[in-house]
Amino acid sequence: MSRQDVSSRTQTFSLWQQTSLITSTLIGVGILTLPRSTSAILYEAGWMSPVFGSVVAFVSVWMIAKLSQRFPGMTFIEYSAIVWGAKPHSRMGRWLSLPWIMAYLGFMYVSTAVVSRIFGEVVVTSVLLDTPLEVIIITMFLLAFILSLHELEVVARINELLLPMVLLPVLFIALASFQKADWNNLLPFFRASGSSLFRGAYEAIYSFSGYEIMLIFFAYARENKGKVKAGFYGIAITMVIYTLIVVAGIVVFGYEELQRVAWPTLELVKTTQVPGLILERLESAFLAVWVTAVFTTVANAYYAVIYGLRQLFNRGMAFQRILSAILFIPLYFVALWPQNTVEMFRISSYLGMYSLILNLGVPFLYLTILFLRGLGRTQKERNADG
Repeated sequence: MSRQDVSSRTQTFSLWQQTSLITSTLIGVGILTLPRSTSAILYEAGWMSPVFGSVVAFVSVWMIAKLSQRFPGMTFIEYSAIVWGAKPHSRMGRWLSLPWIMAYLGFMYVSTAVVSRIFGEVVVTSVLLDTPLEVIIITMFLLAFILSLHELEVVARINELLLPMVLLPVLFIALASFQKADWNNLLPFFRASGSSLFRGAYEAIYSFSGYEIMLIFFAYARENKGKVKAGFYGIAITMVIYTLIVVAGIVVFGYEELQRVAWPTLELVKTTQVPGLILERLESAFLAVWVTAVFTTVANAYYAVIYGLRQLFNRGMAFQRILSAILFIPLYFVALWPQNTVEMFRISSYLGMYSLILNLGVPFLYLTILFLRGLGRTQKERNADG
């Protein structure tokens, strides 16, 4: 079935579903390492890192939303040819847009592999000590593969359902950890220099990476004007969660001790006690929630890649299912490419730089071209089934 032969369903993404897609994708593996990486640069002021990082993320998602508003009902894959071509569907436009499309899809693909590898490292070093890393990674990929067998509306509904199951426990853990807080660990407030603030914001960039999936999913928004609002809500919710986690880590351990811990948030959970000892091993419950958070990050990104390729080749659902099974195999080897944890974090740092360039540079370039050419105000909205 071709993409033009879609059914007549009219279900489109609500504001909450768009917000859920953004938030669920952003909250992932970064929540375990952010207290250590930010306090290594900003010391007591490490909590400022997600705040400043969220500003950069919102500027980017604002540009992505504005792009989508100019082409309602069209994804980045589709309107790229119009932006770069002399006329819609021109051959020149398709060829000129191809490098940008492949750069976007390639980044999402590699990020999916790296996030899965970090997830696997945490599980095999903290919980399932005798389980091979490969088994953990394959299990996560299988879940992402199963989701990619369905249409977009299923993705939106799953994110809508799982987001409260992630947010509420994480908020509870962050607030409960303040029982052992030493608030003097946040002093002095203004020790960090301007350059340190900039580097700290950059450190948080990769943790905020993932909202670029909306280059695909914004095409199915129910209200064209609500896209900026959804981006703001998604970034704001993530910023609050990340800031609370970093503050909790600093006030409980201090920034010096955080540098000696591989997964500081997990250690924070282990030191937290629920009143009445309702849960004696709180880290087990936290890891269950964290697995859900990582699943939405991996599955959403992988789906965006598969769906983007489906549109690039102008195919239907059968092609998407076959492609998702084929790309599953190289994704596994990409995830195992880093030889150790140090190399894995170094690759994550490179991806953070690439993410900053891609997510700020490409939307800005596209908006500039649209401004110069006066394009992108007459397209129609589309349904969420392809």
